[in-house]
Amino acid sequence: MRYATMQAIDFARSEHARVGYLTDPERLAHAWGVRIIPGKRSSAHAGPPSIITLQRDAYAPRQRFTTHHELAHILVQRSLQERAILAEVDEDDAHAHLEAVVNYIAAMLVMPDTLIEKAFDMFGVHPETILTIQHIAGVSLAAALRRFTYAHLDHPITTLLTSGPFLIDLASTDPYNPFTRYQRLPDIGVLAPHAQVLTLPSTHRRTLAVLSV
Repeated sequence: MRYATMQAIDFARSEHARVGYLTDPERLAHAWGVRIIPGKRSSAHAGPPSIITLQRDAYAPRQRFTTHHELAHILVQRSLQERAILAEVDEDDAHAHLEAVVNYIAAMLVMPDTLIEKAFDMFGVHPETILTIQHIAGVSLAAALRRFTYAHLDHPITTLLTSGPFLIDLASTDPYNPFTRYQRLPDIGVLAPHAQVLTLPSTHRRTLAVLSV
């Protein structure tokens, strides 16, 4: 992992631990001395004073993660690594790279390490772990799938979600992962006999599978 990115993530992790891994965004903002006010667009300013502006008409179900996202921007700014993160990639990719780092940190705030470790202790590298993360954190399956997959970057994992014969979502830390979203797949059990597979209760015949290298 790039040095500045790693430094920012480690700073965010230590700051989250310092406030007892709070997940409620308003309580987190209060604990970190960040004021939240309405604005024309969502933005974050470490200050001082530290202020987050949120769009009044933001789509309500996304509002919680939007606040976590802006809090993650505050943490990156406070870590003094923002410029270094932007410089880690080509100028054309700098903004997207920064947003990816911020989204990773935001996911950590919503689904902290303590929750992830508890879920792994219960079920290990298994689809049930993803469902446990989703249930406890109250997030989408897509968010839980990615947090699970990227929780241990030193352990290559590929996580797949199928609907009928199609692969509709995936996340992977395996550089040799052969799968792509929306491809048509045969039965996962046949294609990857060593995968952990779980059929989800759904009218769309959804299957959640975890392949561990």
